[in-house]
Amino acid sequence: MITRTLAFVFLGLLGPMQAANAKDCLLSHATYREPRSGAVMQFRPLDNEPAALTAQVFSLTVPNTDTSLSADITWTNGKNSFPLGTIRHICTDDDREAGLQDGSGLCRIWDGQVYALTGGGAELLNSREATPTPKGLLLPEFGVAFTEWADFANANPDGSAWDAFTLTGCSDE
Repeated sequence: MITRTLAFVFLGLLGPMQAANAKDCLLSHATYREPRSGAVMQFRPLDNEPAALTAQVFSLTVPNTDTSLSADITWTNGKNSFPLGTIRHICTDDDREAGLQDGSGLCRIWDGQVYALTGGGAELLNSREATPTPKGLLLPEFGVAFTEWADFANANPDGSAWDAFTLTGCSDE
């Protein structure tokens, strides 16, 4: 009986993911959620983004706030290029003093390599804009950086975050 109940719960959790996959969603239209904190990544198509190597742009919604952070995934140059993600926020004086301000005029909360989570594990994200949507995304050390960020910590005093995001939907835009 317990096995049957667990199977129904698991299948219920897969429902939204299967619906998103059924559309053959592109990464540029995908929505992901980090389950522990509730942070949501909403990708959008590129519209004249300033960086030539930017492959994807998204916003990250901070739980229990009205804050939406700008973010992108760019590719390094060279034969063995790889995806680098950056999530930014409006700088405070402390951020500027710590040297966290970047060329965008904003400050980094998190930056690092981005991995696609597939049925077989983690692999490098594909560099093409028309990339099929992976079942999940892995942002190593995101959880620690996000949890320690003051705006999240103040709005979610008992909150925590993991490094993995799960596909939850696909926009038509």
